[in-house]
Amino acid sequence: MSVSLDDLAQRVAAGERPALARALSLAERDAESGAALVARLAKNLGRAHVVGITGPPGAGKSTLTGVLVRHFLQLGQRVAVLAVDPSSPVTGGALLGDRFRIGECADDGRSFVRSTATRGSLGGLTAAAGQMVQLMDAAGYDLVLVETVGTGQSEGDVARIADTLLVIFPPGLGDELQAIKAGILELADFLVVTKSDVAGAAQARQSLQSAAHVWRKAPPIHAVSAVTGEGIAVLAETVLGRVGTPRQVMHTSTQRARASLAESFEILRGELERRLPSDWSGSLLLQVRHAAHGEQAAHLGVECSLLPGGGAFQFGAVAAGLMLLAAEMDLDCVVEELDAAGGTMSLVLRHAA
Repeated sequence: MSVSLDDLAQRVAAGERPALARALSLAERDAESGAALVARLAKNLGRAHVVGITGPPGAGKSTLTGVLVRHFLQLGQRVAVLAVDPSSPVTGGALLGDRFRIGECADDGRSFVRSTATRGSLGGLTAAAGQMVQLMDAAGYDLVLVETVGTGQSEGDVARIADTLLVIFPPGLGDELQAIKAGILELADFLVVTKSDVAGAAQARQSLQSAAHVWRKAPPIHAVSAVTGEGIAVLAETVLGRVGTPRQVMHTSTQRARASLAESFEILRGELERRLPSDWSGSLLLQVRHAAHGEQAAHLGVECSLLPGGGAFQFGAVAAGLMLLAAEMDLDCVVEELDAAGGTMSLVLRHAA
């Protein structure tokens, strides 16, 4: 049975797990529809704290994620997990290993685990990952954990969508210095040495501490063990202590600055719905008219059409709102053509010079 985007958005906002699963699948296969769904949920966004968990293969990210989820649940949090798995060479889908290792951690609906495949993404995150995180946020989860495959530039990718970033290191792999050379550690909010109950963990922590002087701001180092439970409670409580901190706003600005014009438009539309005092969405239809292909498109055409009951006031409010919000994102939004009698207005969105 077909479900409209409006109905699906309402069900996601109500916290219906089947609706969230359907919405995530939609975002995976159809970026444009996913963006439209996220736009309809704009008023429900910005509540969840997004925690990125990344590091080299074999570091114990999935095991740590599962342990953290269970601890967060004990503390009364509602937790969603997006586990980014390598793509299957046969089907192109997720291998689902992370999902099996993490598991569904609560039977009362307070946790939700979803795997998604990298599908060849060079950065280790799918293009839909940001939308999927937003959908989990809109569904009412307090925390959204994003665990990456830990290859290539995945650390930079997850840093752009996370409010708190954990970079994970196992003992004995020698990845500490490699990460320092790549500048990855400067993105981290916390460094986590896993498997602290085994030989070599103390040396790994010491290696990280000895290199702290090369960072502008050395992140704290946590040693944890999923087997003994050492350090898990402290790490979980430290992460929760960051909820609602100013960095969340700073991160949002960084994410907007790096977004494509199409993604920026969806952010602008959501912000417009959130900030304008009047409900303009029932009077106007705002949609993309045309766009050049690719992330670095020079401009994006936007069409604004009056619906029955709409008037010139809505045109002015929306145009002014888009211009002001675009300026905050280092973008230009200009009116290209206005036909007040015909009820249409054309705008162009482009990167500021």
